[in-house]
Amino acid sequence: MVYQRDIVEVIFDDDFGGNHPAIVLSNKLVQEIEGYFVCVMMTSSNVDDEFSFVIEDDMLTKPLNREHCEARCHLINFVPIDAIIVNKHRNQIKVNPFKDLIKKINSSTFSTDEL
Repeated sequence: MVYQRDIVEVIFDDDFGGNHPAIVLSNKLVQEIEGYFVCVMMTSSNVDDEFSFVIEDDMLTKPLNREHCEARCHLINFVPIDAIIVNKHRNQIKVNPFKDLIKKINSSTFSTDEL
């Protein structure tokens, strides 16, 4: 089982480069009922757009030691628990940055303001 805020490695579509670290968004109940979890893709690519949420080392329980890292707020995946490639990161995003990430996902990906 993985936990909300964990960073895990999962397979994304080949169009997005295949394997990527991802932040688990869903809570434990989703996993228990569905056997899946919801996550958002992380990347070291620097894309300056409305879907980027920059992740800095102080936002994590352990530093990533990368020059740049961001979550791509519109690249959300529904993944079976047994499809985790590896949980080598053993890392989490801290609570307050996680809440900010959820706000960013909601505002950039699910906003209905322009309808």
